[in-house]
Amino acid sequence: MERKLITKFDIFLISFIVLLTVGYFVFRSFSDNKAFAEIYFDGEIVDTVNLAEKEEKKIITGENSSVVIVAKDGKIYFEQSPCPDKVCIKSGKLSKNGDFASCLPEKVVIKISGAEGNEPDAIVY
Repeated sequence: MERKLITKFDIFLISFIVLLTVGYFVFRSFSDNKAFAEIYFDGEIVDTVNLAEKEEKKIITGENSSVVIVAKDGKIYFEQSPCPDKVCIKSGKLSKNGDFASCLPEKVVIKISGAEGNEPDAIVY
């Protein structure tokens, strides 16, 4: 008796898993982004930005009002800073829950909160 390598059930199961995976990613891409960014200056919240908004927003803050922060397309980032190393600018675009970037010489911090996956990774007792 000859045994088939792939049966009809195998094809059905693989197709089901592929469709389920594609459906999940399509759903996630169309779901609303509920993330917002908190901008701190000298330890106090200066502004809160809803990252779901479609229009570009520029925030100017810092010791000498010389740090430019841009929020657009669901991401926020440092665009301009007078600090010598430009570490804040090199930190890139922030969009995920828990992401943060700071410009220490100018005392400015950006922190992302409220995005999907806001539940803890693990609970230790």
